[in-house]
Amino acid sequence: MTGRRSRVLTLSLMFIGALSLSAVAAAPDRKPPTTPTNFRVTAKTPFSVSFAWGPSTDNSGNFTYQLSSTAGGSTRVTLPKTATSYTWNTSIYPGNTYWFFLYAVDAAGNTSGQVNVSATVPRDTIPPTKPVVTVTDIGPTHVTLAAQSTDDGPYLFYEITQDGGRPLDVVGGTVYLLEPETTYTFTVVASDYGSNRSPVSDPVTVTTDPADPDDHTPPTTPPNLTDNGMSFPDGETWLFWDQSSDIVTEDEFIRYDIYVNGVLDHFTFQERTILYVTPGVLNTIHVVAVDEAGNASAPAVWTVDLR
Repeated sequence: MTGRRSRVLTLSLMFIGALSLSAVAAAPDRKPPTTPTNFRVTAKTPFSVSFAWGPSTDNSGNFTYQLSSTAGGSTRVTLPKTATSYTWNTSIYPGNTYWFFLYAVDAAGNTSGQVNVSATVPRDTIPPTKPVVTVTDIGPTHVTLAAQSTDDGPYLFYEITQDGGRPLDVVGGTVYLLEPETTYTFTVVASDYGSNRSPVSDPVTVTTDPADPDDHTPPTTPPNLTDNGMSFPDGETWLFWDQSSDIVTEDEFIRYDIYVNGVLDHFTFQERTILYVTPGVLNTIHVVAVDEAGNASAPAVWTVDLR
C-alpha cells in the first residue's frame, strides 16, 4: 500500500506542477517598454525636422515606436525598434511651430511613457531657380507650356505672362483664348511657399496653328446638365455636366460658354462651374460648347426656380 500511495502522491505532484507551469506560460504580458530617453531635435530646415532619442527596451524584445505630430492634423508614423532617429518632412511649412510625440508599444499593446518636443522651423528665404520653359502643345486657340525650376522646398508655383502683360490665370500650363495664326511671347516666374520669386525665364515665342477651314461641325451639346440639388436661395448655383466631343478639337480644349437669362455670364474649360443667378425669379441657364474653329453647339438648358 505504501508504494501505491507514494506513486499516487508523485503523480499528483507532477500534475499540480504541470498546471502551475501552464498557468505561468499563459500569464499575459503586462509590462510596458521603457520610455524613450533624450528625445531631441537634431536639425531643422524650412520643410523638415530631424530627431534622435535613446532607445527603449522591453521584456518581450518585440516593440515599435509611435511618432506623431501636430503637423498635418496629428499624422502618425510607426518606426521599428531599431530606430533611434527620424526626419519628419510631411506637412511642415516655413516659420511655423510644431509639437512631436514619441512612445514605444509592445506586441501585447503595453505602451511606454510618452516624450515630446517642439520645434519652430526657419523661414524659407531661398528663391527657386530660373525656370526653363518648353512648349508641349500648340493649337489654333491654345498653347501649353511646361516649366522646370528647382527649390529647397517641395512646393513650387508657376506664373505665366503673355506679351509682357499681367500674369495669366492659368491651370495646368495651358493658355486659352488665343487667336489662330498669331504670334505670342510668354515668360514664366516660379515662386515657392515662402513667396520667394525666381528670375524671369527666357522668353518663349509661339505662333498658334491656323483653324481648320473645313471644320464646320459644332461639338455635341453638353450632356447631363444638372445642379445636383445645389441651388441656394441667395442665387448660388453649382452646375455639372459631362464632356462634349468634337470631330477636330480635343476634349480638353473645348470651351463652355455659360449664359444666364440670355446673357453671357462667363466661360470655362471644365465640366463644372459655380455662378450666381437672380433670387426671386425663374432663371434659365444655357451651356454651349465651342470648338477651336468657333463652332458652337446647341445649348444644354437648366432652369433654377427661385420664386
